[in-house]
Amino acid sequence: MSKYLELVEISEGVIVLRRSDAKDSPLVKIEFSGDVKSLLNGMEFDVAKEMIKAGIETLNSDIDLDSLDDDMLDTIMKKDLEDRVIH
Repeated sequence: MSKYLELVEISEGVIVLRRSDAKDSPLVKIEFSGDVKSLLNGMEFDVAKEMIKAGIETLNSDIDLDSLDDDMLDTIMKKDLEDRVIH
């Protein structure tokens, strides 16, 4: 299992979070409607990134860290997505 996650726009307005070695099975999918895309004015990826970060922060406060494998724990605990593959 890959310890790297990537946030990728797979089509216009559809952004997924997936393991870098599992391209066909996203962990999270965020899809913005046309109306929301108009309101965001090209900032969909930035909003999706913040949504994912907020989810990870919430998860960090609610999970039993002993139940996770080391690779996934390392990924979750690293909150800065800047050094991961982002397309």
